[in-house]
Amino acid sequence: MRISRLLLAALLSLLLCGMRDPFQPPPDICRTAQLSNWHFHGAVAGDQPIGIVRDTTGRWYRLIVGETLPTGWRVVAIHQDEMLIEIGEECTPAQWRWQREGTQHAKMDSERDAL
Repeated sequence: MRISRLLLAALLSLLLCGMRDPFQPPPDICRTAQLSNWHFHGAVAGDQPIGIVRDTTGRWYRLIVGETLPTGWRVVAIHQDEMLIEIGEECTPAQWRWQREGTQHAKMDSERDAL
């Protein structure tokens, strides 16, 4: 009888602990794996700068400082060549800096030889 009680207690403790599949990666609460999939294409200057960002699906976003992206990240600063976002205090890294990506013809223009 005592053994059955111990087995029952062990089984209940395992169920209460909510064991997860050890072969699955831990959940990415901060979504840091998606950081490289977003692309900062530039900013529009004005009273309030607007950052232009594209996600993996090709959807474009016009963001201002303080706005939150669908991933939960918050825009901290927008400059001409970079955008700073806050991922979360408990995340590593807590902030991320996206550099502006070149234009479509930037490579062709930079390799041109002078006549």
